[in-house]
Amino acid sequence: MKLKRLMTYTLAAAALMCTASCIKDEAANAEADIVSVTLPEDILTGTEIAYDLSYDETLGAYPINIEVYDGTDLTALAPEFELTPGATIDPESGSTHDFTNAVYYTVTSEDRNWQRRYAINIGYPETTEIPTTYNFETVRTVSYSSSTYYVFYEAAEGCSTLTWGSGNQGYALTGSYAADDFPTTISADGRTGNCLQLITRSTGSLGTMVNMPIASGNLFIGTFNISNALTDALASTRFGTAFRHKPTKLTGYYKYTAGDRFYDGGTYTDQEDMFNIYALFYETSDDLQTLDGYIVKNDYEDDSMVAVAVIDNPTETDEWTYFELDFDYDRYGKTVDAAKLAAGQYNISIILASSKNGDEFKGAVGSTLLVDDLKLEYED
Repeated sequence: MKLKRLMTYTLAAAALMCTASCIKDEAANAEADIVSVTLPEDILTGTEIAYDLSYDETLGAYPINIEVYDGTDLTALAPEFELTPGATIDPESGSTHDFTNAVYYTVTSEDRNWQRRYAINIGYPETTEIPTTYNFETVRTVSYSSSTYYVFYEAAEGCSTLTWGSGNQGYALTGSYAADDFPTTISADGRTGNCLQLITRSTGSLGTMVNMPIASGNLFIGTFNISNALTDALASTRFGTAFRHKPTKLTGYYKYTAGDRFYDGGTYTDQEDMFNIYALFYETSDDLQTLDGYIVKNDYEDDSMVAVAVIDNPTETDEWTYFELDFDYDRYGKTVDAAKLAAGQYNISIILASSKNGDEFKGAVGSTLLVDDLKLEYED
């Protein structure tokens, strides 16, 4: 609903088809969203909560997942909700419920014409470990707007399930697509079984209107914030999840074909497109829970950074090509604090993109990156 309002503003400003008062009236009547959830700060493991996850057909609702410290009493929690203006929620905000299982809430818009059902999941982190080998064999299909797309996830014994982030949800705003037509999708032509397929796509007339003419295929450890997709694309990608080991290498295999025409600043140029693969290891704090897409624009520089691994000489190739990236700790001159590491105060993220400068909407439509058999190596 919030995205509907944002798109309405953008299109109206470009086409001058509606007055400001019309837009204001429509937005006020069309919103039925949870903007934020408030719980006691001392029970939360972090402050980053994703409010714009796609509709989950298994749940029959839009999920909001909140992690609390082990030992928190889940049987009597009373979350308070901030809603879009004029909306109401049932059960009511601040009412006490047993969150041993998901609790379902329905938000109704001010004019009573719109409803959205949420599943609020509050629980303990499944484990302190995440998978460190990634074969891209498993996806689930989610629906958003008038499209369906794939979400990649990795499961391993003794580990929590790692769900990858991508910009697919943002791409869904530009039209109606099948899952295989998105920038981030799956291919049966893997080195072993399936593999990840990233393709730089055109965003059509809407993308051109808002100066976002292409969408690079991307996949990353982290989450995508749909509310920033049209206003601040770099801030929409939130990189990282807690990692309690010191990473040493990122290895894997790729194939790459660059698209024919490189788009930059409104014109096509002779520049050749290229992909990017990199990994970040950084320290979190109360003021910084996750880094975002600005880290690349800033040449991987941030006060929180501890180590980075970046592919040096990417090339076009139609053969599966092995790569091995070392984490560079010397660049930032920091040592890893063992106590903070054990407490989960360091984040890891792996980021893959079919167009290296796609975050600035520069690249060639059709550029295709296949990736398979990734492995994150680390010290015990």
